[in-house]
Amino acid sequence: MDKKARERLDRMFEPKAVAVFGAVHEPGKFGHMIIQSLLKYGYRGQIYPVHPKGGEVFGLPVYTGLDKITGPVDLACVSVPAERVPPVLEDCLAHHVAGVEILSSGFSETGEKRGMELQEEVARISRKGLRVLGPNCFGAQCTRGRITVLPGFDFSREPGPVSLISQSGGVAADFGHEARMTGLGLSKVLSFGNGCDLDANELLDYLSGDPDTEYIGAYLEGVKDGRRFMGILRGLTRRKPVLIWKGGLTPLGKRMTKSHTGSMAGESGVWKGLLAQTGAVGVGGLEEMVDTLMALCHLRRPGNRVAILGGGGAIGVFSSDVAHQWGLELPLFGSDTQKRLKQWFPTPGNSMANPIDTGSPVIPEEAMRAVMEEVLTREPVDVLITVLLLHPLGVVLPTFMEMDKIAWPTLQEYCGALLKGIVAIRKQTGKDVVVVMENRANLPEDAALEWESRTLCDAYLDQGVPVYPSVERALRAIGKAASAGRRVQPPGT
Repeated sequence: MDKKARERLDRMFEPKAVAVFGAVHEPGKFGHMIIQSLLKYGYRGQIYPVHPKGGEVFGLPVYTGLDKITGPVDLACVSVPAERVPPVLEDCLAHHVAGVEILSSGFSETGEKRGMELQEEVARISRKGLRVLGPNCFGAQCTRGRITVLPGFDFSREPGPVSLISQSGGVAADFGHEARMTGLGLSKVLSFGNGCDLDANELLDYLSGDPDTEYIGAYLEGVKDGRRFMGILRGLTRRKPVLIWKGGLTPLGKRMTKSHTGSMAGESGVWKGLLAQTGAVGVGGLEEMVDTLMALCHLRRPGNRVAILGGGGAIGVFSSDVAHQWGLELPLFGSDTQKRLKQWFPTPGNSMANPIDTGSPVIPEEAMRAVMEEVLTREPVDVLITVLLLHPLGVVLPTFMEMDKIAWPTLQEYCGALLKGIVAIRKQTGKDVVVVMENRANLPEDAALEWESRTLCDAYLDQGVPVYPSVERALRAIGKAASAGRRVQPPGT
């Protein structure tokens, strides 16, 4: 993408002034909600509601047209009926608006002749010099520009290295909320719907040169120019990891993509081949996308040699199977290491070979720390997964200790001390630690433990320690992250 084209998109995603077309006065209508979202998200520029009736909304004057606005407009948010979209775009073009996001539906996704004609008219206008996101989308989020998708007013406001492009507005909104809950900092979330102008190719090309974006996710239902798409991906994955969630790979899914964004889905085998050739990594849903991005963001060197520390014999069996599924190794520890670890767990029935089965799920924090340090210092592993079973730690043991009048740290105290140890061990060894906080306390009276687990998760994420709710998800994320990062070349190569 040339410098001039990039500057136009920068102006669109970091606008100093936004015009909003649609039913700006009516609660529940997109035009009204866009203004609400911008205000709640903390947009710092000028907001110009536009409607023939004029008036006022949220203390902002409503303009009857762009010609009544003094000063340039960088972005227009359009949610008028489909038939009225082309005249609005012509007006934006005449007033030198940099770009438009069209939330309105009723275009090619309908499968009807008139909808397709309207979309072609939108494309024709855009070719005159107006960049268009949509139609049939939820718009753009840019943390630096303080704009947000609909309704994304509660997305994170902290800038971060992750960007997502999505043909689905719902996926874009869900991703923003999941990202906030899992501590992922966002650069941009771009919902492009039918993509009549800014499509997957254009947006990936833009993000390839975006200095704020280090990791890219994509939800796609189809692409228009497969050859160009492959070329962009090949170049992009050498610099930045790319994850792709491809919708419409089943017969029913293909049928649904046509009515959702009007896309031609493509065959499953073709997509698998494309991913293999380009170095992009496929993910199977939003959960997998977010889990893998969390690993990419927090693990300094995602590798495929893993150690697991936890209590319970079955963990060694099923985790070995899951690790193999995602291309991970569980190296067998040396005999000297196993002897030293056995000093901490001398009772029969446990295993120190990898995975480490401590026998009991409740282990003193100092023992956990000693084992982690031993493994990461002496064994050839890239990542250590530490499994914390919150129900025994936070409910069962405190109850028993209270009955016996024995002092035991609270869950917050225990996990807080362990976190300090993990941070110190990572600094000492240069290796990574992933934590699994598994909570099986699902009764209504256990709701307090759920609150505690979320608080603890936030504390660990704040220190760059990724947290997963299960060993399976942790292993999958590490495997996918290692695969995605393997193709990225160090700067200067």
